[in-house]
Amino acid sequence: MRKEKVIDAINRVRQDVLPTQIDYTPEMKDKIKKLLDIKDNKVDERLDNHIKYLPLNDIVKIDEENGIKYDIWGIGWDQILTEGFHIRHHPLLESSDLTEYKFPEPTDELLSIIKERGRRERDNYFLLSLQDFTLFERCWCLRGYENVLIDMYYREKEINYLLDGITDFNVEISKKIVKIGMIDGLRTGDDVGTQRDMMISPEMFRKFFKKRYKKIWEIYKDKNLPIFHHSCGNIMEIIPDLIEIGLDVLTPIQPEAMDPKELSKRFGKRLSFLGGISTQSTLPFGMPQDVRNEIINRIRVLGKNNGYIISPSHEVTSDCKEENFITLIKTLEDYKEGKIKIL
Repeated sequence: MRKEKVIDAINRVRQDVLPTQIDYTPEMKDKIKKLLDIKDNKVDERLDNHIKYLPLNDIVKIDEENGIKYDIWGIGWDQILTEGFHIRHHPLLESSDLTEYKFPEPTDELLSIIKERGRRERDNYFLLSLQDFTLFERCWCLRGYENVLIDMYYREKEINYLLDGITDFNVEISKKIVKIGMIDGLRTGDDVGTQRDMMISPEMFRKFFKKRYKKIWEIYKDKNLPIFHHSCGNIMEIIPDLIEIGLDVLTPIQPEAMDPKELSKRFGKRLSFLGGISTQSTLPFGMPQDVRNEIINRIRVLGKNNGYIISPSHEVTSDCKEENFITLIKTLEDYKEGKIKIL
């Protein structure tokens, strides 16, 4: 039932109750377990989440002493700082020749989590292959953020080498994932927006990333599997480009960055949405009634064309007020029980 409801939302098929998804950080999960007095494996069921994310098993080394875990790309991820992704080691930070970098192999061993969780969850949830840090983010995780922005202007040949290798990896691993036959769609992700505008110009996006996304997404689209794409911030200028190359669901819809009403008006008949309930303002700093009002507003606005998965605008973090989280759950329950009328 959950799977079917997500599929209907993607296809903008009218349904009495839209699907819901509450993602959370590990720290917030601990808070949820105490708040609701439930066990770890019951959190998603209690929240009535409709989606499960299936990542690659790509961690190859853990440095317990320094709190760093290394992935197949050689990137070192911090394990000490919480509630976010922090890079401790960029393998190409000081590189004088990016074309010397050797890309990881898209081996079958990377699919172990997808296979194991897929077998367990395929009947209960809509399963998304998680291939975040897809192009831009993978590039700067390797090279360093400022370096990549400069390299796109002054070391174009070398950046294209990196992006081609990253794209080829994603294409080959996507073919293997699709062949397993367990997943229901793909989620890619690259944050290219600030709260005011884009980090890079639309022209640079089209030059370096648009065709490469299309190449990856086509593996899934050829099997009629939908594409979710994550980008924080204001990316209004490139949404038509994303739709053109096959985007089905845009996430996470930060209301501080993009107006939900404008999004719905301009793109709601061609695109579905996931997100929109503010994790930046309303959940940590608002009052319970603010939370309830915002949920109802988002359902009315983003769900106008039936293409909406009701969700916070990002993973809920542990600064969310307890009373606001309870209100979030209760409001969604009231909506599903028909106690809230959406006009």
